[in-house]
Amino acid sequence: MSMTAHHRRLLLKKWARLLHIYISMFGLLTVLFFSVTGFMLNHEEWFGFAEPRLSESEGNLPAGLLGEPDKLGIVEYLRKEFGATGALDSFDSDDEQFSLVFRSPGRRTEAFINRADGHADVTIETHGFAGRIVELHRGTEAGTAWRLVIDISAILMLVISGTGLILWLLVPRWRPLGITGLAVCALACAAVYLVCVP
Repeated sequence: MSMTAHHRRLLLKKWARLLHIYISMFGLLTVLFFSVTGFMLNHEEWFGFAEPRLSESEGNLPAGLLGEPDKLGIVEYLRKEFGATGALDSFDSDDEQFSLVFRSPGRRTEAFINRADGHADVTIETHGFAGRIVELHRGTEAGTAWRLVIDISAILMLVISGTGLILWLLVPRWRPLGITGLAVCALACAAVYLVCVP
């Protein structure tokens, strides 16, 4: 092996180690979060968020919001007085009523408002804190910024895995064990998929 190739190998090893160490520390919390919430998703019944909890309330909206409907005013009133949270998913109206749906991770609020008298029936469906964090794992109704967090976390995990593999392969005494472990894991996953997955 020439000195140039040897130096390239040493440089690759150095940078793989640096990236692996520091990105592992930087990504530790996201790896931990997605590991825990992934396990929770796989066992919803253990954590009590599979079935939603419903709370219902009713009241009246001010007449001034209803005539020529003040959509922003109606939305803000429902947020303030009825506890509606999350992004407005839909605002529909017909001759008799308005219907609104708000969504956020693990929570859904639905409101029906009678146009004639402003009477509102509001139902909040929630899966609790556990349901909220597993929906964050999925990225459901969490918005663009949180989807970006998921993308960055995925890239961090790829870099951590890739640099770890490089380090295993660059150290002669670890290489056979690393390759064996990788092969066993790949074969086990393939066998479970082929034999057990319907």
